[in-house]
Amino acid sequence: MNLYISASNRKHNSYNFLNKLKNEKDIFISLADIDIKYCIGCNACQKNEKNQCVLKDDMNKIYDAISKCDNIIIMSPIYMNQITGILKNVFDRFNPYCASESLKGKKIFLITVGQMSEEEQQEICYSINNWFKSISEFLYFDFEYLYNFTSGDILEIDSIEKMYEKSQLDIVIENIKNKIKD
Repeated sequence: MNLYISASNRKHNSYNFLNKLKNEKDIFISLADIDIKYCIGCNACQKNEKNQCVLKDDMNKIYDAISKCDNIIIMSPIYMNQITGILKNVFDRFNPYCASESLKGKKIFLITVGQMSEEEQQEICYSINNWFKSISEFLYFDFEYLYNFTSGDILEIDSIEKMYEKSQLDIVIENIKNKIKD
């Protein structure tokens, strides 16, 4: 079973694309629909027996979904040359996994979508890839950066579905599904 997380603050590109990727039995979470408090850095999650966060909010839905899945597929728009703040907040709340190693053996896949050209986004994607690789080392998950879409000028064309021909998008979807299966 896979967990799909749309890391956008709105239901648009990431939301729509991940719904095309997922299977019926998979779990889908849109971060636009849930309320997650900020990590307060208390480290209580690393000190209590169950390695659980003391904050009670919708992050528990994500913890529960992670415990049931093998793969986590995340799609994030690129905001200010990085993943969205709401996704960074989710990863800050992964602190309990440092002590429990509960992510060991799980694979996290990332898909991004930005508004600049592919060439302009290369350095940004490189930075995002390095950030994920660095946290995968102490959270014990495997990581693969799957794909970066460029949606073009957000003021003129704000949809990857408008930027790519249907046949081209279908090929990308099929390639991503095959990578997730491996």
